[in-house]
Amino acid sequence: MRLKNKVSRRYNDFLALHELLMLTYPYRIIPSLPPKKTVNVDKEFIEERRRSLKRYLQILCRHPTIYDTDIIKFFLTFQGTSCGDNMKATYKNILDEFSSEPRSSLNSSDNIEKYGEDSDGIQMFRTSQIHISSLHQQFNQIRGCLKSINEKKLKNANDFTNIEKALQTLGSDSTSIDRWATGPNDYWPTIQIGLGNLPVEINAMSERINEQYKRDDEVISDHLDMLIELLQGYKDLCKRFEDALQSEQKAIQKANNQRKRSSSITDTSSKNDNNLEMIEKRNRHALQCVKIETQLVYANLEAFVYILSSLGNSQCKGSSDLLNIWKSFANKISQLGQNYITKSPIDRMNTIGLRK
Repeated sequence: MRLKNKVSRRYNDFLALHELLMLTYPYRIIPSLPPKKTVNVDKEFIEERRRSLKRYLQILCRHPTIYDTDIIKFFLTFQGTSCGDNMKATYKNILDEFSSEPRSSLNSSDNIEKYGEDSDGIQMFRTSQIHISSLHQQFNQIRGCLKSINEKKLKNANDFTNIEKALQTLGSDSTSIDRWATGPNDYWPTIQIGLGNLPVEINAMSERINEQYKRDDEVISDHLDMLIELLQGYKDLCKRFEDALQSEQKAIQKANNQRKRSSSITDTSSKNDNNLEMIEKRNRHALQCVKIETQLVYANLEAFVYILSSLGNSQCKGSSDLLNIWKSFANKISQLGQNYITKSPIDRMNTIGLRK
């Protein structure tokens, strides 16, 4: 966080923050909040929601426009109870970003030139909208595959733990076996002693796989999920902007119809023109905001390279760790066989085994 604060807030405090930001910055990327609760609320759900709220706050605190606002500062520095209620009371009369801009800046010649080609800007917006929507879809697909792969690691770690327990049981088995059962074959008692040493490697495998699971889960949940949520926030922004454009078209149509019906009533016509002009200015402001937010999304796509690099490094470390453990395991298995081979030739010749 930019303020280097440790934040402890209730879900309702986040809800109040979200509502204020949506009212104040309707044409900026505001990520969605996780659900408050589901039918079955367990520790896993609580932890996932906590991580999601952390990502939500990180996106806001890294946003070049939102991070330095009074609302965010209040949320991060308020001391006391009922942060959300106090925040809503403090900013209940706050204006949105467009309304808080000086009128002079909206009417300046620079502003008119800046938005002189609205139709081209909207066309470029729609092209970017389609592309980013496609990126969001592909990132989601990659996330699903990575989550599936990682969950298999967790299962593998549990399986190795079960193997470890089974080997411990075999190595510590004190059952007395008579020659009646084994005959001259004493292979099992010879290797059973060595089996007690194998759980060390098996346990190490389980631990290394668990460590890799946690590393990869951190990359997926703390980085890939945040990138996906940023893109989802952009998609939501695009929907709000599309709604604003539709409202503008309806207002234009309504104004034209009123002009036809009451062309002689100048006061009404003038009022309608003023309202329409304000809607057009608001949408020009919205288009400029969306342009900046689009550039923000593309700038953040570099995080995808970091994500892939982190996953690659994690796989290399995991594979290297497991390779070393498997080598140690193989050496111990080889030693088990060697212990039997070093027995006298007569003992081995008399051993009854399965014929190939």
